[in-house]
Formats: sequence, C-alpha cells, structure tokens
Amino acid sequence: MINEYLMEEVIKYFESLESRIAAQEALREGLEERISALEAELASLEAEMDELKSRPAPEPQVVEKIVEKIVEKPVEVVAPEKPEIPESPEEPEKPVEPEPVAAPAKEETATPKAAVYGKAVSDIRQAISLGDRFLYQRELFGQNAELMQRTLTEINELGSFDEAMSYIGSHFQWDTESNSYQQFIVSLHRRFG
Repeated sequence: MINEYLMEEVIKYFESLESRIAAQEALREGLEERISALEAELASLEAEMDELKSRPAPEPQVVEKIVEKIVEKPVEVVAPEKPEIPESPEEPEKPVEPEPVAAPAKEETATPKAAVYGKAVSDIRQAISLGDRFLYQRELFGQNAELMQRTLTEINELGSFDEAMSYIGSHFQWDTESNSYQQFIVSLHRRFG
C-alpha cells in the first residue's frame, strides 16, 4: 500500500517535472526567436550607422544657414528673360528659345531638410535607432512598448508633419524642451520630409 502510494507520488512528480521542462523549452525557443529578431535589427542599425559614419558631418555654420533659408526666406524662382527680337523690315528672325535647364539628379544634391534631419524614410521606425527606441519608450511612452508601437503605426498612416504634430499634441503631454522630445521630432521630419 505504501509502495503504491510512493510510486504514484513519484510518477506525479516526474509528470510535473516534464511539463515544467516543456514550458521552459517553449520559453527558451521564444527567447531565441526574439534574440534572432533583435540581432537582425542590430545588424540593420549597424549598417545604417556605418553609412552615417561614412558621410561627412556638415559644419555648424552650413547647417545654420540652411535652417535660416528654410525658416525665414522662401525660395524665389526667377523666370528667364525673354530675348529681344529686333524690329527690321526684312524677314523676322526666329526667336531664340531659352535652353532647357536639366533638374539636378536627386542623388547628387540633397534637399535642405535632408541635410539637416537626415535621409527621408517611408516608415518612422526606420528613423529611430535601437537606443532611441529605448529612450522614447522610457521617457515619452512611460515604459509602455505597446503604446509606442501603436503610436508609431498611427503616425505612419498620417499624411503630413503637421498632422503628426497635431496627433502628438492631442494624445500626449510631453515636455517639448526635453532632449528625447526634440530627437523624436527630428525622426518625424525624416518621416514626412
């Protein structure tokens, strides 16, 4: 009787142990998948960092001048002057048409905003480094990763920088003087170019 009872207890213990081992194995597999995803993201961020490091840094005076032009002075487009046609009784000369000016290739020149904020992106997540993700999650989203992801998804669906700023203003009470807020706004600029 005692042997049967002990045997049943041992069997129950081993069954319990097997289920705990299976749960630990499932947890380990989940962690391995998460680690793989983070390693892939880290590799992507390292490649982006290498690209950024290879770019020459703009001098502060150049950046200030670009910002001044963007903020204070609209770009003036001057139409080419019409050539004068001489009046003569003889056969009139054909008017000289101005030569078309080819637009510079986008790869050769960067827009003023790109020079200040960085390369434009189609998804705001591409403009946020891994370190900044942790910073924003901690300081802007109160450690709520789900809220941050939902907010980034909703911002991506907006049509302009002004709409994104309006969305942020209506949903959050962030300190606009904080470094993390200023960095987040730079990411918004990159998203909405």
